[in-house]
Formats: sequence, C-alpha cells, structure tokens
Amino acid sequence: MKRADLREKDKHKMKDTVLSSLEPELREYRINDGNNLHFVVSPKGNKRWELRYKKPSNLKQSWLGLGTYPEVSGKLARQKAEDARKLLSNGIDP
Repeated sequence: MKRADLREKDKHKMKDTVLSSLEPELREYRINDGNNLHFVVSPKGNKRWELRYKKPSNLKQSWLGLGTYPEVSGKLARQKAEDARKLLSNGIDP
C-alpha cells in the first residue's frame, strides 16, 4: 500500500495489516499514529516506531526509538510510548 492511499481517518491507530503493507518511497517518511507516536518507513523498506518528545532537562525536541516493526507491533509501540510519557511526566528522560 502506498502512503497516498491512506485516508486521513486511517492514519491514527493503524492496524498491523496496514503497517505491514506500507511500501518504501525514495525518501524516508513518517506517519503519525497519534500522541506524537510515529511509524517510520525507510527507502530500503525497514520500518520502526519513534516517539517525539521534549527533553525535561532543556525542553528541546527529541526522538525516542521504540523498536523495529514487526518485532514491535502497533499495540506494543503504543504501550511503550505511554510508559515513556509517564516517565516524562515525572521529569525523567526516557
């Protein structure tokens, strides 16, 4: 499935069937799964999960890698992101 084929309503909380069918493009691209959790597809077809967050120490934006797909499913990535958000709410940089 090409990224352009995703409808706006399908972009949030994507199912594993959609994730596995996403095709690589010439440049790396990200799809927001909601709450700053992104699914990244590289030009070679590698797929991974990343969380965008602000570092508690200096408030600069950063990315936290949550694992590669399919080893880390959508459900597990959302749980890992929630765990990281709990740490951030306590001032701990995950």
